[in-house]
Amino acid sequence: MVGEMDFCLTQRWGLRYLGMPHLTRTMSPRLSPPAAKPALRLMLTQSILGELVDKLPRHDRFERALDPGCLSVQGFVHRNYAITHMFTFRSEPGDTPETMMSGAHHEARRAIRKAQRECVTEPTLDLDRFIRLHRSAYGKDSLVHYKTLERLFEAAASRGQARILLARLGGSRDVAAMVVVWDHQALYTWLLARDNESNHVGASSLLSYEAMKIAHGMGHILDLDGYVTPAVGVFLTKFGLQPVVRPYVNGASPMWQAL
Repeated sequence: MVGEMDFCLTQRWGLRYLGMPHLTRTMSPRLSPPAAKPALRLMLTQSILGELVDKLPRHDRFERALDPGCLSVQGFVHRNYAITHMFTFRSEPGDTPETMMSGAHHEARRAIRKAQRECVTEPTLDLDRFIRLHRSAYGKDSLVHYKTLERLFEAAASRGQARILLARLGGSRDVAAMVVVWDHQALYTWLLARDNESNHVGASSLLSYEAMKIAHGMGHILDLDGYVTPAVGVFLTKFGLQPVVRPYVNGASPMWQAL
């Protein structure tokens, strides 16, 4: 096998939608072209991607985010899909928590130091504590399907690739919680929840700093796992990590475009 591309088929407004499963941040095709000189290898990569696209079921909308540096981008363009830029923030190999702190905006440094004085951080595998905090923060507006989250977290934790970081105000009340997951290269700040009642300034920033410490201890880079709204992008910028493009592929039928 030289290539495979997963997808999630659903119905939207009676039309067929090919996207990514719930809570998935990126989903690049897995391509394994035969060994060859660079030019031929690139041509083979594009050919494999084209064959995968041709085998997709009929659909009205296709979209997915790709991993940074994904080799499939050009192939998707050649098949008339549009590519736009989404972003995440990543540390560089060799970065340390100290370099992250020194490169951060002064507001982020001040918030982290304040939280270090007022909060105790705790690693755990108790997903119920995260869900309780997340439910209280978002209520009926939550976009997270908690049963799906439970299955995904259990699968990742069983492989030793997931952890929950908690910040407790005064060592008692949970005021922020972050689910982190990792692969062979990066640790991702996957999901975040904050206590809206206490609205502690700095608790979530402190957990991002703690995530950097864990990533560094593993020999991994830290990935702040993307964002959607500009406001969150501005907040993440303050940690001083490098913005990295996550290519976003999309295409639609005339019927979808007419909606």
